[in-house]
Amino acid sequence: MKTKHWKLVFVVVVTVVMLGVVAHAGKCKNVLLPDAVKAAINALYPQAVIEESEKEEEGLKVYEVELEQNGQEVELTISPDGKIMEKETEVAMSDLPAAVKAAITKASKGGQVKEIEKEVTYYVVTLKKLERPKVTYDAEIIIDGEESEVEFASDGKLLSKEVECDDDDDDDDND
Repeated sequence: MKTKHWKLVFVVVVTVVMLGVVAHAGKCKNVLLPDAVKAAINALYPQAVIEESEKEEEGLKVYEVELEQNGQEVELTISPDGKIMEKETEVAMSDLPAAVKAAITKASKGGQVKEIEKEVTYYVVTLKKLERPKVTYDAEIIIDGEESEVEFASDGKLLSKEVECDDDDDDDDND
């Protein structure tokens, strides 16, 4: 009987927390970037307009920022202390090294090259075995047409929330 009671309390608490998260989520917002991250962006792209930013965490907190400067779209992965870990830019076939151009041309025979991105990696993350696995639960929630993603620890504690942008055109799966 006590077990059923605690299960019910847990479900009610999680539901109330989730509703509160969604109620306070507001409109699509970029994450607040630390000063070191902003400084790293401004050093490389002083006239850039940040189009989207989000925080990713895979044992190491990183910021993914999409920006545009002088018509060039750039995606950056930046550590909290401002280190540019990776940079992605779209490039034209004519700007590729000869060997890469030949390889892409050969691989796309009979097809079409839709997009080419240049990825430059400056730092990599090494893996470390955890003593105990970390377990979290992500839920995608849609209320009144607004999609949010929330993450909870195993004890029901809210770890993060993110409101999805409506103008996300990265869903190329149906192209």
